[in-house]
Amino acid sequence: MTHVLPALLVTLTALITGGLVHTGYSFWWLSQRLFSLGDTPSYNWAEALTVSGTATAIVLIAGLVVRRLVVANAPSATEQAPTSTQAVPSDIALRSGR
Repeated sequence: MTHVLPALLVTLTALITGGLVHTGYSFWWLSQRLFSLGDTPSYNWAEALTVSGTATAIVLIAGLVVRRLVVANAPSATEQAPTSTQAVPSDIALRSGR
């Protein structure tokens, strides 16, 4: 299970980033096709895939950097607050009687 989650994260990141890049590229290409008077070339899949791959790599690298920053700033086991099973010193004096 520990190897499935990173693979799933990479796959979902690639699919989502690729979908967003292809959608944006399609809208840009469609606007060029509709609003230009000249002959617009056909949809360039190689360019769209290159941009998509680059964007996916940037997102994954940023994710790794953020993960390392979070792990580096996490408190170690010795620095954490005491658990309920540990004795906590108390300065409260108990009084008997009214």
